[in-house]
Formats: sequence, structure tokens, C-alpha cells
Amino acid sequence: MARILAVTSRLPFPPREGHQLRAWHVLRALASKHEVTLLSFQRNDDLPDETAPLHAAMARVETFRIPGERSRAALARTALRGVLTPTPFLVARYDAPALRERLRALARDADLVHFDMLPLIAHADCVPDGIPVTLNAHNVEHRLLATRARIETRGWARRFLAGQVEKLRTFERHACGRADAVLACSEVDAQGLRELVPDCNVHVVANGVDLESNPPAAHAPDPDRLVFVGQMGWFPNRDGVAWFLREVFPRILAQRPSTRFQLVGKAEGFDVPDAVRANVDLAGFVDDLRPHVHDASVYVVPLRAGSGTRLKVLEAMALGKAIVTTHVGSEGIALRHDRSALYADDADSFANAVLSLLASPARVTELGIEARRLAEDEYGWDAIGARLLQAYEPLLSGTARPLRAALERFDAIEA
Repeated sequence: MARILAVTSRLPFPPREGHQLRAWHVLRALASKHEVTLLSFQRNDDLPDETAPLHAAMARVETFRIPGERSRAALARTALRGVLTPTPFLVARYDAPALRERLRALARDADLVHFDMLPLIAHADCVPDGIPVTLNAHNVEHRLLATRARIETRGWARRFLAGQVEKLRTFERHACGRADAVLACSEVDAQGLRELVPDCNVHVVANGVDLESNPPAAHAPDPDRLVFVGQMGWFPNRDGVAWFLREVFPRILAQRPSTRFQLVGKAEGFDVPDAVRANVDLAGFVDDLRPHVHDASVYVVPLRAGSGTRLKVLEAMALGKAIVTTHVGSEGIALRHDRSALYADDADSFANAVLSLLASPARVTELGIEARRLAEDEYGWDAIGARLLQAYEPLLSGTARPLRAALERFDAIEA
């Protein structure tokens, strides 16, 4: 049994969003074979009183406040640092002396240090030489930021985000070189990371789904109901749903005015267009999303930005739903068009795909069966956890090839 020290950007339990789901299941897989100590940042909206399973799984859990969430002044200082220095804002946000002090003390006795999320690896200088460092890459972050900057409609925000892209790309490149192994959510993401560092030791450890907790419905869905699950604080979700309600849903209502769209997830401050408001239900955050998904005929994924793989899509697959998605929305998931999902990237095609399913309950059932079958074959968390442990084994046994020399060679070539 090895001693693993993990660092997360927020409490991974209870997992209420995709980032937490992946972090929690990765940690749980590691803890099934090894002793895991967790140093975790705690966001203002985390639920520390509901973390009993986390404490039961980990050998020790210590939490730290995110500096920028302490006050507006602290947030302003973080933003200013992100603008005036080479440090990206995303990285500056997690600069916490208290965490660094504990990391430096505990890393001396660790066999491996696992950083969950890109900005946290800025603290890898607290890890003594010779102790392997791993990075759980939830996205190719600089690409996600570049897409967000490109489609941002507010001028000041677009300029700020665009100014961060190159800083984040540089940081991400050095992070991939610093890590002895990187976990990517998909082969698409893995290739993006290899483009930053050709010798990057990247392993594809896909996101997964709890198959037993997410069974298909025993009843027929509402033939006029669509659903999307995701909180609107995450930019790709907000942008995609806004595009769907503005461009796609009116086309659907023009031909099938009885259709309703339900948004499940925190939606404070999200504006529903007046033209479709009467047919939109905002469920907000719910303790159990399954009944809402079960009741819908079609699960829509109208995302135009993002990377990684969508855990909510995997849940929809496990729940046996007919899915209409953009290629970005289900990137990295082995869905096949017209067999286990329908793909559409423009407003007309998306609306027509949804309408075709609403008109054919039998087709809805067929796609849902195939989606569930794919989830069972490829995306159960037990199988994902086994792949993760296999990827870490060379690092814990001392047989992995160090990558820092490779990064130095890459720097010399680039110069």
C-alpha cells in the first residue's frame, strides 16, 4: 500500500457537478488500494457537513479557504495579478500559503502527489525531488478558455479572457512537463496535451458513471418534454443553453408548440428569452435528477464550448435516454450518430433532430437502449478505476520514465 497525497480545488463530496464527480471517483479508486491523504480547497458553496463518505474513504482530510473568495478586495487582487503578471488568473486564484505549508510538510512522507485540476500543480515546487507528481486534467484548459473568449459577447470580458489564453497555454505546457503522468478524459484531450509537450506521459482515463444508481426508467417518458442537466455557473453550459433557447427551441415550437424544455441545475441570474419563457421550466438544483431525466423523451446537449467528457451525458446514457448533442457536447464519448445518439451542430439540424424523435417514440426507445448498452460496455466506474490504478502502478513501483528532461529538450527546440 502506497501513501498518496492528493490536492483538490474544492471538496469532491458530495459531488454535485461534473468536476466533483470525476475527482471523487478518482480519489475513491486510489483509496481502494492505497492510503490517501487529501488537502482540499473549500468553496463557499461546498457542503462540509455532508462529507462523511469522503472522510471515511480518506486517511486524512484537511481543508483550506480559496483566498479570492474571502472578500471582494481579495478577488480584485487576484484578478490584478492575473492581468499584470505572467501568472494566469486561474492559477493565481489558488495561491494559498497555508496549503503550501501543509503540502511541503506532508509531501516528504508521500510516495506520490496527485494534483486534481491544472492550477493546483503550481504548488508542485513544494514536492521534494524524486517523489512522482501526477495531474488529473479535467480539460485542455487553454483551448476551453480560447473558445470562451471567442464567443463571449461582452467586450470587456472578451478582452480579459483573450489576454489570459497565452498565459494559460504556457502554464499548461509547463504543467504537463512537470507532471510524471497526466490523466486525460479523452483521446481528443490527450492529443491536445501531446501537442503542448510531445513526450507527455498522458493516459486516457475516461469519465465514468455509476450504472447501478442510474437505471433506465420503468415508465414511458412524456412525449413533449426535453431536458438538460447542468448548472449555469459553468460557462459552456450557460452559453449552450442560451443558444438553444434563442436559436433552436423557437424552431421546435413552431412545429410542435406543446413541447416543454426543463433545465435542471442552478440557474440563478440566467435569463430565459421572452419568446419561449412559457414553455421553459427551471427546476433549479435538485437532490435527485433521475426523475426529471426519466420523464423527458429527449436529453439535449447543445454545447458549443468545452473539452473533457460530460459526466451528465454519461448519466443520461446510463438512464437510457435518447440524446441529441453537438459534437462538442459529447466529445470524447463513443456515441455513434443514428445508432446511440443524434448529432447536430447548427440550429436547423438540431431542431430537426429533436422533432424527428418527438414524432417517433419507438426511435426514442431504440436510441436509449443503445446508449445504455454503450454505458455498460465502456463507462462503468469500476472499469475506469482499474485503468487509473494501472496507469499509476509504474510511478509507485519506480519504473516510470521521468519527463522533466524531455521538457528541457522541448524548451530548447522551441527556443
